[in-house]
Amino acid sequence: SCEDDMRLPWRREAVVSTQSTGDESCKESLPSTDDSLKRTAITTTTSPNKRPKTDETADPTPAVDRPTFPNKRKYAVMMGFCGEAYRGMAYQADQPGIKTVEEELIKALTTAKLVRPENATELRKMYFQRASRTDKGVSAARQIVSCNLNVAEDGVAEAVEALNKALPEDIIVYDLIRATKHFDSHKFASSRVYEYLCPTFAMAPTFGDTWSGYRMPAETLKQTREFFQKFVGTKNFFNYTAGKNFKDPSCHRFLRSITVSDPFMSNDLEWISIVLHGDSFMYHQIRKTVGMTIAVLRNITPEGYFEKSFTSERCDVPLAPGLGLVLGEVKVDRYNIKFGDNGFHKPIVWEPYEEKVVEFKKRVIYENIFKKEKKESSMFVWLQTLKNHKSFAGKVMPSILNNTPTDKPTAEKEETEKEAGEKVTELVSSEESAEKLSEKKSTEETSEGKTTVPTNSDAS
Repeated sequence: SCEDDMRLPWRREAVVSTQSTGDESCKESLPSTDDSLKRTAITTTTSPNKRPKTDETADPTPAVDRPTFPNKRKYAVMMGFCGEAYRGMAYQADQPGIKTVEEELIKALTTAKLVRPENATELRKMYFQRASRTDKGVSAARQIVSCNLNVAEDGVAEAVEALNKALPEDIIVYDLIRATKHFDSHKFASSRVYEYLCPTFAMAPTFGDTWSGYRMPAETLKQTREFFQKFVGTKNFFNYTAGKNFKDPSCHRFLRSITVSDPFMSNDLEWISIVLHGDSFMYHQIRKTVGMTIAVLRNITPEGYFEKSFTSERCDVPLAPGLGLVLGEVKVDRYNIKFGDNGFHKPIVWEPYEEKVVEFKKRVIYENIFKKEKKESSMFVWLQTLKNHKSFAGKVMPSILNNTPTDKPTAEKEETEKEAGEKVTELVSSEESAEKLSEKKSTEETSEGKTTVPTNSDAS
């Protein structure tokens, strides 16, 4: 063809010669530049072998109305809960059968449409963080959780109402406070306040003063308050936790204050409230602090044993029951100083919700502790285990079971003694197993040169 011939230099001359002699056949067969461009454009846009781009990407299924969510914002969730029915605070993603407080909170957030369903199973997408961890059965009157929520600033009141409707009765959200983008409730927690409710008969200096008939004398109350002050300050609490050694820096903790309330009555038992304020607490630190105090006040510890517990020598410190332990408050003072008065964010404080907190604490948390102690006598049973601590073996401990109050009927007294004896056996065996496991873990960590990450909460 003429087009093929034009590619050869020696044929171009012939074509030119043909055109000059008036032969138009080859000339007509050669396409012009404009016609070639037009055909190319037509082929590109209207080729029957290609579908339009819109056809390739179009969704053949009909459109489905999806719920719309406001933009995500960082909030501080001000909440409280009774831990009786839960296996702790932390969400267990790898163990879905375990019931936790965070699991119930996330379900409620999804039901109230405060988070997208696809983000509910991955807490990192919500930047979800608790201020303080609590273990099985431990309650919290004032807990803070930081997370991203799809809540508009003018819709906070409606969001709190919807959230509480979706939550069980033993969990409450007091408010949602808008926070800075990088607010982390754990990192910004400057201090924590724990409360331990204790029956006063546990502090009785004589073993016969137990159960409902005991009333704490003023002198015993004074001794209790004075002894607790010995824990205040910076000390090495390695004997007051598990799995630590004396040289571990995380064992040095600072207790700001310890206060003991006046005795009060509930369910025919006299109680005191022990409030401990510290920067952070280790696992079992508070329960062992109370346990050591009870052992000393009841005069069953060897001389100088309390002072020795803060040295490098390993000591057997009693672990008080976990029933009365409550996370009283989490403070974020450092955050409030930096951002609380910047004109854009409100300080994260508890004073505006004090009335709600006190009402929930008395109605749900305290009532559960009082009823369970009356029913199970956890403190009464635990006192029997003190004589089984190896460090107290040389001390004479009269049996408390023989001093059950006379106001109980004989049949009920016998049943109480039987149940208490069975619980003592279970408690002793469980405490011995825990102690052996703790010592083994501590030995392994020391021999391998491992350092355990500090725990910033007393979990039980």
